[in-house]
Amino acid sequence: MAIDSKLLVFTLVVFTLYLAHFTNPVSAEVVCGKYNSSCSACTQNSACYWCSENSKCFHYPGWTKIVPHNCPHKKWYYAQCRISGFILIILVPSLIVFVLLFCCCCVYCCCCRRYKKWKQKRHDKEDVKLKRKREEMQALHSQRRSDRQQKADGIRKKYGLLPSSGYERLENQ
Repeated sequence: MAIDSKLLVFTLVVFTLYLAHFTNPVSAEVVCGKYNSSCSACTQNSACYWCSENSKCFHYPGWTKIVPHNCPHKKWYYAQCRISGFILIILVPSLIVFVLLFCCCCVYCCCCRRYKKWKQKRHDKEDVKLKRKREEMQALHSQRRSDRQQKADGIRKKYGLLPSSGYERLENQ
C-alpha cells in the first residue's frame, strides 16, 4: 500500500504542476500582436493563443475566460499548434478521468487479489489444522482398537476360545 500511496502523491504533484504551468494567470503586459507571423511563434508565449480562422495572435484571457470568444468556429490553439484549444478543453479532463479510473481499478484489483490470497492462506492453514486433528484422532482410534483387540484376545486365551487352539465346540445333532 505504501507504493500505491506514493504513486498517488506523485500523480497529484505532477497534475498540480501541469495545471500551474498551463493555466497560470497570464500577464496583460504581453503584446501578442507582434507574434502574428506563425502559430508556433504565437503559442510559444503562454500569454497568447493563435486563431487560425483569421491567422492572428491574441492575448489569452486565462482564468477569467477559458474559451476565448473573439475567434470564430473554435479554431484556436494554445501552447501548441496540433490540437485546437476547444478539443483540449474536452480531451484533457476526459483523459484525466480515464487515468484516474484506470488507477482506481488497478488498486481495486490489487487489493482484491491480495484479499483472495490472504483468504486462501487462511483456509489452507485451517485445512492443515483439520487434517492434523483427523490424523491424531485416527491414530487414537487405532490405538484404542488394538487395545480392545488385545483385551478380547486375552479373554479368549483365558477361556481357550482362540481359533488356533485345539478346542472345538460340540454340536448336538
